[in-house]
Amino acid sequence: MWSPGRAALCWMLLETFLRSAGGLNICMSGSATSCDECLLIHPSCAWCAQEDFGKHRSLTSRCDFKENLQKRGCEPRFIEYPRSTASVLKNLPLSTKGSGPAQYDVVQIMPQKISLSLRPGDQTWFSLQVREVEDYPVDLYYLMDLSLSMKDDLDTMLNLGTKLAEEMGKLTSNFRLGFGSFVDKNMSPFSYTAPKYLENPCNGLT
Repeated sequence: MWSPGRAALCWMLLETFLRSAGGLNICMSGSATSCDECLLIHPSCAWCAQEDFGKHRSLTSRCDFKENLQKRGCEPRFIEYPRSTASVLKNLPLSTKGSGPAQYDVVQIMPQKISLSLRPGDQTWFSLQVREVEDYPVDLYYLMDLSLSMKDDLDTMLNLGTKLAEEMGKLTSNFRLGFGSFVDKNMSPFSYTAPKYLENPCNGLT
């Protein structure tokens, strides 16, 4: 099973590979000339904003891995290295029952509100918990076409209504069943408008 911990480990291994494969430095290979360009190269890249950085060195690229910049004399307070974050803003506990006075405040997923700050090309992780509460309210509404072509279906629904209510009662004590009806307009494209169908709407159904 794929877990956040395993994914994070794979990400660390990928970063290590990018840093060491064939001596390649992905941050310096991009030839970034600004902080924005540097941070867009890869999530592991950092930018040194120190004015005198590299003044007495032949290697003056300000875009590099964070630890490399520090080794080359860039003070930590001048290093731009934003990281992706996830903050939980609303985290009410999961409900255990769906009916009762608090049925409109049922919580089936936590946390309910999260704020994400993502660096371009980066990723972050957060966990979700889901619980299907017992006795959750259910509303079921049937809208039936009362034209003659639907007569068989109407008879089925009339016979099924009581049985359906009984079966749903096994799942929840808060079940409401409603029925509605409509008839198509006597005009195209809702109905056949040929004269023979207007004289006898049941033409062709027997």
